[in-house]
Amino acid sequence: MLIHVAGKRLQKHIKALKTKKAPGLDGISNKALKCFSLPLMALLVAIFNACFKNCYFPPIKKEAVVIGLPKPGKPRDLPASYHPISLLSGLGKLFEKTIKTRLNEHLIGKGLIINEQFGFRPNHSCPQQVHPLVEHISEGFKKKRKPVAVFFDVAKALTGYGTQD
Repeated sequence: MLIHVAGKRLQKHIKALKTKKAPGLDGISNKALKCFSLPLMALLVAIFNACFKNCYFPPIKKEAVVIGLPKPGKPRDLPASYHPISLLSGLGKLFEKTIKTRLNEHLIGKGLIINEQFGFRPNHSCPQQVHPLVEHISEGFKKKRKPVAVFFDVAKALTGYGTQD
C-alpha cells in the first residue's frame, strides 16, 4: 500500500487543528499552519509524500518539550504534584494524522479490522463495546451458563517505564 497525500485532504486535516495548542520544538503553531498559502501547502504536500515514499519520519517531529502543570491544591515542591504535558510538533501530529487516516481507510476497506476492534477506529468507542458484551452475558444466562468476564485496567501500566535509544 503506497500512501499518497492529496492537497485537499491535508487542508481538511489542517482546518481541524486546534489553534490554542502550544507549538513543539519546531516553533510552528497550529495557527501558523492554518495560514499557509497555497504554494506553501503544495510544498508541504510534496514533503509529506517524499517522507511516505522513503519511509522517513523526521526526528524532530518525534521529539517533545515536556512541561509540568501544577495540580490544584497540591504542594509545589513535590514532582508528583505536577501533570507532565508533552508539547509535540503540530507538523508531526499532522503527519501522523495523515498516516492514521490512510491506514484506517486501507485496513477497513480491505476488511482487515475485526468488528470487535473498537480502539483507534473512527466512530467506535469503548462505551459502544458495552452493548455487545451485555448481550453476550445475557445469552450466557439464558442458556444457564456462568459467563465470566476479565477486565484489565492498563491506564497506568507503563507509568515510570523508560526506554534507551
